Amino acid sequence: MMGHGYYGSKLKDQEKHEEKFAWWPVRSTFSKKRMWLTKYHIVHILYDDTGRPPIKGWSWPLIYTQNEYLIMLLKYEN
Repeated sequence: MMGHGYYGSKLKDQEKHEEKFAWWPVRSTFSKKRMWLTKYHIVHILYDDTGRPPIKGWSWPLIYTQNEYLIMLLKYEN
């Protein structure tokens, strides 16, 4: 039996998007850039493609800059 991501599409409850303001320096997950005094985005992945939740914590947080977040939204838009 395959998980939720077998057909390549994401379900609506698989991710939670959040926008925050960086009062202290925050490092991006992918480009490792530091953001400070700007808006940034956190995408919480609640379970993976097979339907399993993370072992530690309630999600896998991915931190994006504004440009990385825009590219991610354009890339994964259905």
